[in-house]
Amino acid sequence: MAGEPKPTLAAVVEADVQGVRSAMVDARIATRWVERLRWARVITAVVVQVAIAFIGRRFWKWRARRRRQ
Repeated sequence: MAGEPKPTLAAVVEADVQGVRSAMVDARIATRWVERLRWARVITAVVVQVAIAFIGRRFWKWRARRRRQ
């Protein structure tokens, strides 16, 4: 303990700057993933709506055909 050098102000500031930089990089990566997940949710919702519309149309045609017979 007595033989250890005291950290200089520059070393402490550099460590803080590195911490801030790494936090910023992590935040940027998280933002990109949130954006991708949002688009994935939108695309999934559109696909589900199209599938429901397709199935509903097929069912409507099937019932109309049955009524004509």
